[in-house]
Amino acid sequence: MTHLPTKWAERSDRLFITIEASNATDVQVNFGEKTVSITGNGITAKSSEPHELKDELHLLKEIVPADSTFKVLGVSIQICAIKKEEGYWNRLTEEPAKATKGWLSADWNLWKDEDDEADENAAAANFGGYGDMGGMGGMGGMGGMGGMGGMDMASMMGGMGGMGGMGGGMGGMDMASMMAAMGGAGGAMGAGGDSDDEEPMEGEGEEEEGEDQPAADLSDLNA
Repeated sequence: MTHLPTKWAERSDRLFITIEASNATDVQVNFGEKTVSITGNGITAKSSEPHELKDELHLLKEIVPADSTFKVLGVSIQICAIKKEEGYWNRLTEEPAKATKGWLSADWNLWKDEDDEADENAAAANFGGYGDMGGMGGMGGMGGMGGMGGMDMASMMGGMGGMGGMGGGMGGMDMASMMAAMGGAGGAMGAGGDSDDEEPMEGEGEEEEGEDQPAADLSDLNA
């Protein structure tokens, strides 16, 4: 059978088939599970005069005949065949590509690759380009961390000051509180001594150092 000039494109759920026949009349399109049959009259590239149109496409996979439709336009017959199972075929008919080269071609005006369709669906769902990102606005709540400024800085600094006291033998800390916090373990640490006793010792050391300091020069001894 000689096929009519045909273009096609697809989506995951349907096929777009265009029969290039102008001024078509008496058009009938019958859908089978794996076939699309076209009859009528019209003008094609092979003749400038109206002639009989007759073709049957043997599809690669099954379609849903009851849901498939067609319409006749001034320059073509457009067919929309619904796929029985979603997915990309990448080929319209059972025939190999080299066997259909003379009459079947891609309809680039309608063509979309699988990746393109996924992007198109995402764009429709995310109107304005940020549809799903609206939820990210909740991240603004992280600003609440600024609430740390609400801490009693005097108390915090005071607590840090107590840590400084550890350098001097932990004398600056309230031993009773420390013992309670550590469950009695502080008894051993109490041996570190009272820092109040250590401070005078530091002062005494300075005075003795001043008394025992040798003269810088022998002439000082004669003065």
